[in-house]
Amino acid sequence: MVGHDAAAVISCLLGLAVVAVLGLMGPRLRTLWAALATAAVMAVVVFYLSVWPKPFPDGIPVPVYSSWAVGVFAVMGVVFAKRWRRLALAAVAVPAVALAYLGTNLEYQQYPTVGSFRPVPVSVNMTLEQFEQSTSAPTLNGREVGALVTVPAAPMRDAVAYVPPAYWHGATLPVMVLLSGSPGTPMGWFTDGQATQTADNFQQGHDGASPIVVGVDGTGSTTGNPACVDGPNLNMQTYLAEDIPALLKDTFRVNPDQSTWTIGGLSYGGTCSLQVVTNNPHAYGTFLDFSGEPEPTVGTHEKTVDELFGGDEDAFLAVNPSTLLVRAAGSDTYRGIAGRFVAGERDPMSSAALPHLNHLAQAAGMRTTYTALPGGHSYQVWRVALRENFDFAAQRGGIR
Repeated sequence: MVGHDAAAVISCLLGLAVVAVLGLMGPRLRTLWAALATAAVMAVVVFYLSVWPKPFPDGIPVPVYSSWAVGVFAVMGVVFAKRWRRLALAAVAVPAVALAYLGTNLEYQQYPTVGSFRPVPVSVNMTLEQFEQSTSAPTLNGREVGALVTVPAAPMRDAVAYVPPAYWHGATLPVMVLLSGSPGTPMGWFTDGQATQTADNFQQGHDGASPIVVGVDGTGSTTGNPACVDGPNLNMQTYLAEDIPALLKDTFRVNPDQSTWTIGGLSYGGTCSLQVVTNNPHAYGTFLDFSGEPEPTVGTHEKTVDELFGGDEDAFLAVNPSTLLVRAAGSDTYRGIAGRFVAGERDPMSSAALPHLNHLAQAAGMRTTYTALPGGHSYQVWRVALRENFDFAAQRGGIR
């Protein structure tokens, strides 16, 4: 199979082909200026997104940017060419864009197989009103399945909750709160992360029971980066540690003992999960940090401290997970909390940060492990990490 780096190289070669075609056809000066302007704009975009302000806390590899830059450049060559030249240019531009998409998909593994584009349903979508009016578990193909319920969660985006069949048979269940990365959505774990399939597989072997799995908004917007703190714009820590548990208790019949609850996430969401547990050890008893970062960040350490803590380093340290874990060593602050750190073998940032955090967590009295899985910073790792740790979280919630 073509790797994402190979796809990027091939798309760049196609971009050169566009330049060659333009040259051979002797384009008008306007066409050359348009192509050059497009290339300049794409260079600025790549610099903006990958080097300077780093608007997304989750790193986006340069091959993804470069392949899409070439794809856009190729398309612009078609747009600005004369009509009779467009067919020849399109023959190069179309595969350039296709390879850019292929490279992106191979990097993040959102659609690992052709069947991923049209997955077989294993749950029924419901609004909250429909759920509240339902008196029996939904069925598909003659068997009981869970419901995927949309839950208003102001002031953030709607949450999405997987409720297993046992709920309709009177079971009181634990909660698993899952956070996507940035960019990301509350639905991301159920689409790209296949959390619905994982929960459905589990409930079939446990008399219809599983944790109520809830995808929540940890960023405030698709590309938001509040660094999971109570900052000048969003009180994200309070929202996840207090508001979400209160909302879920009001909405569903759940185990009220939050030590049976789990919070987890991927990339930014993994970083955020550890932040919530270390800052609010009574909010959740278990955490899952998949491919998280060493500390909360909006780009650089200095920028994070300046923008979110008014330049106060002590205020940053007061909420930074690694600092809190070091300060808690030898105390009972985190007694009873358990967690899992998981990173991809080809993810240099997380595979360096998470073993160290695992060591600090153990020294602080948490029961944690670190695991490296094949793959990079992608759903290839995160899907497997959820599947392999779902039973652990369910058992922590009392489901055997």
